Formats: sequence, structure tokens, C-alpha cells
Amino acid sequence: MARLKFLPINLVKDKIKYSLMIGFILPVSLMASTDNPLSLQSIQDSIQKTLYSNPDKALEFALAYVEKADLQDSMLYKGKGRNFLGMVQYVKGDLDAAIKNYLAAMDIFEELEDVWFVSMLYNNIGAVYQVRKQPLETIKYYEKALKGFEEIKDSLWMANLYNNISIQKNELGLYEEELTFKTQALQIYESQNNEEMVIFTQGNMAHTFFKLGDHDQAIKYAEIFLKSANAQTDPAMRTTILLAYSYALLAKKNIDASLEAANQAREICDSLGLLGNKSKVYLQLAEIYEQKKEYRQAFEAYRNYHLLSDSLFNAEKDATIQDLIFKYDTEKKESEIVNLEAQNIQKDLLIQKSNFERAGLIAGLLAIALIAFFAWRARNIKNKANLQLQEKNEIITKALAEKNILLREIHHRVKNNLQVISSLLKLQAQYIQDENAIMAIAEGRNRVNSMALLHQNLYKDDNITGVNMEEYFSSLVEGLFDAYNVRPQSVKLSTRISPMTLDIDTVIPLGLIMNELVSNSLKHAFENVEDALLEIELWEDDSHLFLMVKDNGVGIHKSENGQELNTFGQKLIKALAEKLEAEIVTKNKGGTEIVIKVKDYKKVA
Repeated sequence: MARLKFLPINLVKDKIKYSLMIGFILPVSLMASTDNPLSLQSIQDSIQKTLYSNPDKALEFALAYVEKADLQDSMLYKGKGRNFLGMVQYVKGDLDAAIKNYLAAMDIFEELEDVWFVSMLYNNIGAVYQVRKQPLETIKYYEKALKGFEEIKDSLWMANLYNNISIQKNELGLYEEELTFKTQALQIYESQNNEEMVIFTQGNMAHTFFKLGDHDQAIKYAEIFLKSANAQTDPAMRTTILLAYSYALLAKKNIDASLEAANQAREICDSLGLLGNKSKVYLQLAEIYEQKKEYRQAFEAYRNYHLLSDSLFNAEKDATIQDLIFKYDTEKKESEIVNLEAQNIQKDLLIQKSNFERAGLIAGLLAIALIAFFAWRARNIKNKANLQLQEKNEIITKALAEKNILLREIHHRVKNNLQVISSLLKLQAQYIQDENAIMAIAEGRNRVNSMALLHQNLYKDDNITGVNMEEYFSSLVEGLFDAYNVRPQSVKLSTRISPMTLDIDTVIPLGLIMNELVSNSLKHAFENVEDALLEIELWEDDSHLFLMVKDNGVGIHKSENGQELNTFGQKLIKALAEKLEAEIVTKNKGGTEIVIKVKDYKKVA
């Protein structure tokens, strides 16, 4: 008997690729283990048809499936029922409930020792963490899913998981690892003659090659996709590839072709209402017009970019408010259920009292009535106290949610203002002839950008009081490589950042110190140096925080009398180190190694 196969959603056509299965493949050995498979299959078909078009209706079907499956002897259908319920909750945005049902299904399939189903559930859990924008947790579950599919040699799903993991590597800025996973997926699709997936994967690789600095390869793969039929059938994907194409062309100084590609992407975004990509297009147009020295158009593009950024943030804020309202309504309904149960208990007591009266047990009736009265009174007092407590909790919860929204908006506004300052500095530099002044403005822009990036991390992450150092430092270093036009092939980067979240008061001076140290290495260390290496490490030891920036360059420049040059950057590092009560240890042998030992720092849970 053949397997019944269902397709994954969003087959590489948006950012969440291969995130969720619409159904399961039914193993032959288990298909006959139910008394009523046709009835369950009918409900399963209904879930598939309504999952995205009418999630509320899909939830009714999923609950009906669970109810029928629980009456069967087959553990398979019980596990499938929990998975279907989790899928519907995932689509409706109830992510905690989705994970709970996925784990319940996994317990069943682990007991059945069914590797395929267990692997699929790891994939589904990974999709939940992907929506939550937690790439490290997402990768953990995708890797577990991949291990299972490799064990049973399911090559299609191995390719799907390679693609899933590559997306998260991109989120973390690990572009070489992203390319490795995409290449593995591409090899499988090519071996299966899956032309559509080959084209989509090659199109996505255009962005990867651009980030790696291989602009020729980026242009090659972008053109492969843009010339294919897929570019016409999927305009949203086309805008993404057009952006990568425009980036690479601009890097090759083919400004007119880059402008044409960006304008094509903008036209598609206008017709489809793709605000996210449209924001990126305007940022690219601003960069193009700057290089063309058409500063009025550049400023207009920057202004449109910031306006769209505000719109996207407000949409995200509205979604947060709707989520709070949903949670409030859920708690209110649960309270009403409790009250109805209390009323039912009182009715039961009245019925019991009537029965005792008919039996003539007057004495017992009086005793029960008395007990019921005191129980009701005690319950009434307790309910009032609980109601007051609930109202206070709701007020506190609402106030906290409003505070978080306001804090996010403040960080967002600060980030936007800092980016506007950076843009103005960049435009001003176009009118300056003195090289030293231009370099000073560029360094000032880098410092402003490091603080803007900090505020961006704060309003995007769940924790608005602390910064994930692994993600922040990765983005900061990537921005400096771009700012100084350093290609990854010319300077190898090695980072070892311990997972930790630090308080903003610690991160601001630490980020500026990091900006200065890395900038110094990229500007001065690697002139005529082969196999250039830049190492960055952040760790904790003995109640101290350590930051190390090390290069194998030419060493620290000194003045004619042998003393180290006391530049503005060095003064800034010393001032920031004093704020953190930090020691600075410098070694100048075989390159430069600087270690900052911080005493005054604060972690955020």
C-alpha cells in the first residue's frame, strides 16, 4: 500500500521555509490499526482545507479529530490528533499551546519508535521558535529533525531542513555556514531533478554570496532566477532576488544597472503592498543616489525608508496590543467558567436538599443547609478576594504591557534619530575635501551606528532591558567590515562570544570600546599582511567580564620618542574603561592583543 503524502507549506517562497507539515505520511504498518480510519481521514481532509482559510473552523475539526482518536486503540491517531491541534494553534498564533501539543504528540511517537513522526515534530517545534525570532533555539530543533531524517534517509526532508537551518545561520550572520547548508540542499534537489526547487535555492544563494563578498557569484545566481519562469509566478520572491542583484551590481560599480534593478523591486512592492521589502529598497536607492551624487534624491529615499520603518513598527505594536486583548479575553472566559461551575455546585446542593426533604430527614437537611450557607459565604468571600486580586493583576499586567510598548517605541525612535544623524554625516562628507576630516566623520558615523544598532536590538527582542551580546557583536563587526570595505576573504574573522544578556548601561560603553578596537585593527593592522586574522572573544571569569580583540598585524604605531600615540580613539577607550571600572592590558608582540577586564557590569536574566 502506497504512502499518503502531504506537502509542506511555503515551499521556499518566503522566509519561513519548510516550517510545518499540513499532514503526516501514514506508515503502512499502522494504517490498519484503527476501527474507523475513513472517518478520521475525512476530518483530516477538512483540517487541511480550512487550516489557513478559516483557522477557527480548523480548530473545531482538530478538536473533533482528537475526540475520535482518543476513542480508538491506535496510538498513531492519538499522536496525529495532538499534532493537528498544535498545527492549528501555530497558525492562530497561540505558540505556547502549539508547543505543548507537539510535545504530547512526540511522547506518543517516541513510544512507537517512529523516527519519521518524531523528526517532523522537532521540525514543527523549530518553526515555532523561528516565528519567535530565536535562531539559536530554532537551529537546535531543526538539527534534531535533520538527524532523524538522515537516519531514515529521507532525502527530500534532509534538503528541506538544510534550507531551514541555512535561514537561521543567515539571521546570525554566519554566511559561510549558510552557504554550506544551501549547497547541500541544492545537491539533493539537483539529484532529484527538482527544477523548481533548484531555481529557488540558487536565487536565495545570491544574497549569501553577496554577504560573503563574492559579487560575481551573487550576480550569476540572481540572473539565473530572474530569467526563470519562477520569477514571473512568484513576484514576492522576485523582489528579494532583485534586491540582492542590485546590491551586487552596486558593489561592482555598475550603478545604472543597480538602479534599474532597485526600481523594478520598488514597482513590485508598490503593486503587492510588500512594506518590509519596500523599506529595504528605499535604503538601497538612497545608497545608489549618493554614489551618483544626486543628493536630493538620496535624501528623499532616506526619508521614505524611515517613514516605512515607522509604519512597520506601528504594525508590530498593534499586533502586540491585539495579543494582550486576546489574553485578557481568554482569562475573562476562564473566570466565567469558574463562576458557572460554582452555580452548578449550588444547584446540586439544592437538589440534594430537596431529596432529603422528601425522605423526611429534616434534621440532616438543616445541617446540610447550614453547612452549605457557611460554605457559600466562605466561597463568596474567597471569590471577592480573588476577583479583587485578579483586577489588580490585570491592571498591573496592562500597565507593564503599555510600559513595554512605550519603551520599545522610545528605543525605536532613538534608533531612527541616530540613523538620520548618520545619514546627515554621510551626506556632509560629500562636500569635504580634507581627508582627515572625512576620516573623522566616518569614525563618528561608526560610533553613532554602534549605538543605533544597540537600540535596534532592544526594541526587536523580547527583553527590552538587556542586549544579547552574541547577536549585537556579530552585527556590529559585520557593519564595521562593510564600513571599511573589508572583504571576508582578505581578513579572516574568528569570534567566541559567550551567550549572555547584558544591561544597557554596560553595553553602551562596551560596544563603543569594541567599535574603537575593531576599527583600529581594520584601518591600521593589516597593511601588507598575508593571512590576516582578527580574533574577538567575550567571556566571564571570577566575577569579571573579559573582552579581547587580537590581530596578527603590524602592531601599535609609536611616536618618534617610542611612546604610543595618544589618539582620540585611545582617550575614548580609556574614558569608557574608567566608567566600567575596567583594566586595559595591551600586548604588542606578533600583532596587537588588547584585553579589557571589566569589574562593574550587570547581566539581565
